[in-house]
Amino acid sequence: MNINELSNILHTFWTELLSTVQHTLATNELAQGGLLIGLLSAAAMYARTLPTQLLSRLDRRFTVTLDIQGDDPAFPWLAAWLAAQPVGRNLRHLGVVTRFNEQMGGHNVAIGTDRDGDEITARLVPLSGAALLRFHGHWMLAYPQRTERQGANQGGLGFTHSLTFRMLSGARPVITELLREAYDFTAGRSDGRVEIYVPEYHGWKLVERRAARPLESLIYAEGLLDNLHADLGGFFGDREWYAGMGIPYRRGYLLHGPPGNGKSSLVSALAGAFGLNVCVLNLATPDLSDDRLTALLAELPRRALLLLEDIDAVFLGREPRTPSVKLSFNGLLNALDGVAAGEGGRVTFMTTNDLAGLDAALIRPGRADRHLLIDNATHAQVAGMLRRFWPEWNEAEIGELAARLPEGMLSMARIQEYLLERRADEAGVRRDWADLAGMEEVVAPCPTRLRLLAG
Repeated sequence: MNINELSNILHTFWTELLSTVQHTLATNELAQGGLLIGLLSAAAMYARTLPTQLLSRLDRRFTVTLDIQGDDPAFPWLAAWLAAQPVGRNLRHLGVVTRFNEQMGGHNVAIGTDRDGDEITARLVPLSGAALLRFHGHWMLAYPQRTERQGANQGGLGFTHSLTFRMLSGARPVITELLREAYDFTAGRSDGRVEIYVPEYHGWKLVERRAARPLESLIYAEGLLDNLHADLGGFFGDREWYAGMGIPYRRGYLLHGPPGNGKSSLVSALAGAFGLNVCVLNLATPDLSDDRLTALLAELPRRALLLLEDIDAVFLGREPRTPSVKLSFNGLLNALDGVAAGEGGRVTFMTTNDLAGLDAALIRPGRADRHLLIDNATHAQVAGMLRRFWPEWNEAEIGELAARLPEGMLSMARIQEYLLERRADEAGVRRDWADLAGMEEVVAPCPTRLRLLAG
């Protein structure tokens, strides 16, 4: 059988079938009724779904949805902003975020102060529900949501949070204003505070907002603070130059020296001076792998310094100091300046008490561009500390007391603790100064000190 014969057979079959159907419908009332019922049923089913389809089409065409996941940096801004709105205070399912000295905004409730005088503040944040609000002339419907995460054995893994805003399509231009206002209301507040972050899963968690310490309140060896401040300021002003030269826009600093001389305090104060935040990372954390370190550095919060404290406690040369360290030396090098390091203007500070124990590859230029010694107290630093505590003291006495201490032998923390213990006992400072200096004999007070004691 050829193709033409097969085509003729099929054509004859369909012609006879259609003729039979037409004859049946024309002469058989039962067939006519069945066809009519089928058509009516199909029409009824379509009519039943028509409102849903119509609403769905109208929703897609005339509304805009803004979704913010809980691990996004914008989530705490918008959650705190929503909770502070009049309608947000009507939400029935709230969570509490308690912080010391927390000033992030939102619906804050001052609880009191602890025994150290630190203010304790609870911030109420929405967890679920719905709130209808009007923003810049546009109506919005906000849906905070919280969903429990389940592990492999049905164990709870905490909660995931999200926040959804729905609005008419005409309100789309105000989304930028909504984000800007939420940021300015919370994290963007110019309150002179530094945000401190620590790792959480593959992201960062805000743990504290502390008042930035003025640079002039720090006492370091002459020229160190001004030099570092100028270097960092020059780096921030050279972004376009780095791009034009094709050099990765990163800067690394290594602060080394004996403990107790303010290495971490220096980083925090510099962050405050430049309006930056600080991300503190402990490389010895047992669950910190190469991949997790890379992911954390890729998710650094905007305008943040990275602080790697006491790196000498992690590696001895290129080998981990303890079996609990999961991070490899090569993984650390690659994260600092390898292909995965990125070029987004990251500033890294590393601190160490033992410079000799560090491998040269870790602290070479490109990873640690500047090495700065933060050493024990000089005579000038001791004098500066005495002036801070007792600015009315005679300069001659301050200089004489400072000169009696062995230079470079005592940490600034040791001297500060000595003065703190005697902050209400000036005579005790002078009387016990020989103990601080490590002298056995008691030196008689000079005439200047006698005049001060008598007056």
